[in-house]
Amino acid sequence: MGYNGRMSFLPTRSLFWMSLALALLFALALAACTAGTGPLPLPTDPSAVTEPSAVPPTATALPRGGRLTLRLADDLPDLRPWQPRSRGEEQMISLLYSGLLHLDDQMRPVPDLAERWETTPDGRTITFTLRSGLTWHDGVPIDSSDVLFTLEQLRTLPVTSTALLADLHVIEAVTTPTSDTIALQLNARYAPIFAALTVPILPRHILENQDLATVNFWEVPVGSGPFQFAERQAGQGFVLTRFEGFHRGAPLLDQVAFVVAPDPTVALQALRDGQLLLAELPWSVQRNLAEVTGLQLGSYPENGFYFLGFNLREGHPFADLAVRQALAKVLDLPRLVEAATKGQGIPISSSALPGSWADLTPPPPQAADLDSARALLDAAGWVLPPDATIRQRNGVALSGSLFVRGDDERRLVAARRIAEVAASIGVQITVEPADFATVILSKYATPYSFDLLLGSWSNGMADPDFADTAYYDPDDFALFHSSQLNQGEVDSRATRNFVGFADAVYDNQAQAARQLYNLDERIAALRQAQERVAEQLPYLFLWADRMPVALNDRVTTLDGPVNLSSPLYMWNIERWYLTP
Repeated sequence: MGYNGRMSFLPTRSLFWMSLALALLFALALAACTAGTGPLPLPTDPSAVTEPSAVPPTATALPRGGRLTLRLADDLPDLRPWQPRSRGEEQMISLLYSGLLHLDDQMRPVPDLAERWETTPDGRTITFTLRSGLTWHDGVPIDSSDVLFTLEQLRTLPVTSTALLADLHVIEAVTTPTSDTIALQLNARYAPIFAALTVPILPRHILENQDLATVNFWEVPVGSGPFQFAERQAGQGFVLTRFEGFHRGAPLLDQVAFVVAPDPTVALQALRDGQLLLAELPWSVQRNLAEVTGLQLGSYPENGFYFLGFNLREGHPFADLAVRQALAKVLDLPRLVEAATKGQGIPISSSALPGSWADLTPPPPQAADLDSARALLDAAGWVLPPDATIRQRNGVALSGSLFVRGDDERRLVAARRIAEVAASIGVQITVEPADFATVILSKYATPYSFDLLLGSWSNGMADPDFADTAYYDPDDFALFHSSQLNQGEVDSRATRNFVGFADAVYDNQAQAARQLYNLDERIAALRQAQERVAEQLPYLFLWADRMPVALNDRVTTLDGPVNLSSPLYMWNIERWYLTP
């Protein structure tokens, strides 16, 4: 998983919103339903999973009831449970459906429909055991045949449509030894498969005679998630009601209502008035949010990042590690990110999603170190001749061209700042603004005619045009492993290691991280792989963008405040409730 064959380029960030004032009238008309019981806490270690213990008895009744209203930036005319194509669809799916596993707020795979699993010593067979008493929203029991049906049907869909489907082809065979066990036979050990197995399980009794590729799931909205479909009004919103039979315990909330409110100013006013209790809004209204009382404010990182890539092939100036290290030392990354993104970006040190279980590399330094940078260049033989401003070695000037999209002001600001600080240590970088389709895109392919490139990757699994976190895994094997280097004209693969990075230490640790199922062991391998990338600097990681979230102060959970710094802050929605 990770970036394996599914990366797309982050687009220029332009936002287009359609005003729809009538949308909020829908929120006022929503009615409440009946109450339920509290759910169970979840374990977090995917290698040693046990059934969680129940919430301890308490003399105080659990806080049941109420309706959560949240913003949809756009309507959802059709639904595809395994392929969220927008943030709204991703959140909708998470409430309607369940997988064998799901991701917690740190993106760790934890039990969902499956209560436990076991693996053979070679890691190629994984056997899941389902919880007892599982049912669909229509009351029909769930068993292993539903899992078999889902995985077989998804594996018949075109692999090119989503990277998730490509990952599922690691599975060679699926068998159902009993009605509550499913055995997956893999073609190799593959740790990212656990994140892929958060894919929604679909009801065989409804879909077995239908073509999944053509089904609009609003016509058959039956899942097993914490909430069930109740009502849809096209262009206005959706109402979901509590599913009493939810396997982790019936949600405390009566309803969740998604309200279509494309205009962020309308949504902002609805937050002020209490008509909306939860909304994700564009960064442009961040300051306005701070002026609204009664809100919990937060932001989560989007699943993609910006970077400065160095051409490491012979003959390019930044193939010299000392030059890359010197540039990294002279760059005040937090200040650059603040200037380029106006506060929206988070400075990063690795490809991992900030705040996730795989975010293991220390943050970048807070200040530039010009003296150390100059000393590195001097030691590498790059000297500054008398009365010169550009360093040389053996008569060759230390200069290069930095390609950047000309239609993205944020990237241009970052590129120009990088060129300015490079000049302070005698490195000449010429910024080359260019069209993405006709110039930039070609730099990612042979003959790799660039010195530096300021680019971006999107790490979404479900759809190439949306950076979902539903199936997040930190595997960056495709970006940096030497097997992902293009081998010339005979190599027809869409390889992603365009900078030409080849390092045996990284290769060993990245390969181990893909094969280790114990989370602690995998973390150790990932940490070493990330450290090696930080040492060798094939990329200078720049930033990940943040999405602002506003939540009414009345909303909390049995586990404490909602973790708005996670993109999966709704992971324990069944434990949310409203205070008076």
